[in-house]
Amino acid sequence: MVRLVLVVMVVSVLGVPVFGGELADLVDRHLGDTIADRRWLHEHPELSGREVGTRAYIADRVSEMPGIREVPGDWGNGLVYVLEGDSAGPTLLWRADMDGLPITEDTGLPFASQVRDTLRSGEVAGVMHACGHDIHMSVALGSMRVLADVRDQIAGRIVFIFQPAEETGKGARMLIEAGLLEGDLRPDRVFAIHDHPTLLAGQAGVCAGPANANVDTILITVMGTGGHGAYPHRAVDPVTLACRMVLAINDVVAREIDPRHPAVISFGKIQGGTKSNVIPDRVELAATVRTHHEATRDLLDEKVGRTVRGLALAAGAPAPKYRFRRGMPAGWNDPEITRQVLDVATRVLGPDNAVEYPTAMGGEDFGRFTRRIPGVQFRLGVGRPDRDMALHSPTFDPDEAAIATGMRLVPEILLDQLGR
Repeated sequence: MVRLVLVVMVVSVLGVPVFGGELADLVDRHLGDTIADRRWLHEHPELSGREVGTRAYIADRVSEMPGIREVPGDWGNGLVYVLEGDSAGPTLLWRADMDGLPITEDTGLPFASQVRDTLRSGEVAGVMHACGHDIHMSVALGSMRVLADVRDQIAGRIVFIFQPAEETGKGARMLIEAGLLEGDLRPDRVFAIHDHPTLLAGQAGVCAGPANANVDTILITVMGTGGHGAYPHRAVDPVTLACRMVLAINDVVAREIDPRHPAVISFGKIQGGTKSNVIPDRVELAATVRTHHEATRDLLDEKVGRTVRGLALAAGAPAPKYRFRRGMPAGWNDPEITRQVLDVATRVLGPDNAVEYPTAMGGEDFGRFTRRIPGVQFRLGVGRPDRDMALHSPTFDPDEAAIATGMRLVPEILLDQLGR
């Protein structure tokens, strides 16, 4: 009875719920089931847009949790749930992504994925949770279990979404277009994690402002006039022209973009020709483009297009086909909310385990949410001290100890935000 009175006094004076040991006890109670979730999800990954079994598993698990209702909608393979508190208050959104990658697992784990699937290209490939989405989903499920047990002490509500197709950049857009952020569901703030092996299990990291990059694609078809390799003067060689374009486009970043505004262009595809002594009539180029600022994005489109067309004209080649395809927007972490998340992480994990990391050039479609609603995506450490690991690797083996950390940290962050 004294404990309850003290909790109420803290809430009424500070406006921030403090549950302390109660949440830690609930994490211990639900940890076994949540680790079992992670291992099932890891063993049964599904590619983007094909998360049917994953969806069914999550629905079964959430159906066992008291006080959480499913929200019907045109979510595709996604799921949307609401945990209502005991009284009125803000609405928060927590997002976990569901899809795996076309990577054949090589971890040797007893629950390693044996799944294989056919890609759109017709190639058969292994499927793996090599980006930690199994960690994201299990932490969300574990946090839902914990928060469901204290729902009578919550003022407000939390919308939990399980989002398909993050890896293709389509999932967040699909849910937003289906009305997730509109009407009664519209959240006041949005949150998510991304596991990361550069932080050890037990750690968490935040980054204020641009936390990752715009992810765009340059597609160029370099046109030429084919001919015999022995007589290049009778042809217009698109191979050498394509090489000039690659080097010149790198110079656009180096010499024409403000160095205070990060930009990366990396060519991942150069394809053309069939035989060493035949000059082809076209070469295909494809590059990924990463930026933080919209103005830089626009400048690169303009300047790369100018460069490509100018080089073709100088070579006497037909006009190239050029496309700057815009993809996922850069994620933006609200600086004040980021500070609040860091404060909670410092309190829960200790000052040595709550870190700030520099902005990155990777991509994540959670940026579509933070472009509309203020929020934060932060990193959950899954690294191991005895080995190096990388995301999107067939040997990616996150430390499961991170699940308990996430289950403790996520509810504390959400409760802190509701109290504000």
